[in-house]
Amino acid sequence: MYFCTMRRIITRFVDLFYIKPLRRIIPQETFRYAFAGGLNLLFNMVLYWFCFNYVLDKRDTDFGVVVVSAPILAFLITFVVTFFTGFYLARNIAFGKSEVHGAKQLFRYAQVVAVNVGINYFGLKLLVEVLGFYPSPSYAAIQVVTTVFSYLAQRFYTFRTHRCS
Repeated sequence: MYFCTMRRIITRFVDLFYIKPLRRIIPQETFRYAFAGGLNLLFNMVLYWFCFNYVLDKRDTDFGVVVVSAPILAFLITFVVTFFTGFYLARNIAFGKSEVHGAKQLFRYAQVVAVNVGINYFGLKLLVEVLGFYPSPSYAAIQVVTTVFSYLAQRFYTFRTHRCS
């Protein structure tokens, strides 16, 4: 019951911003995905910044066997949290009419996210550790790439609403 109420509240909030000019050019499902994804991305970016700057204090962490750089560890911490918030928002707000159900959605979502993890990891390694760019703007730039990929994969694979003929 709690999740149904929460879903209705979030959906109504998102739909408040789905105004007439947007209705003519963007399908409601796409708008909801973009809005909910934007909320999750904003949460992701703030959480990443907080973890990198305050939790890790911009310092690498030595686990004895391996040293993990602060940008990578901040990403991993952020990932654990936003994986579940992203799945909830995509499944319940954006793609609530999907014909794919249950564990299959979660498995497919995890597959798409795994590709995004690779893009994030190698992108951060390249931009921060090889090219020397600052972590937060690098992370933001990588999110543009992963957002486009993620929308297409989630829309046409994970939460497919119709079969291709």
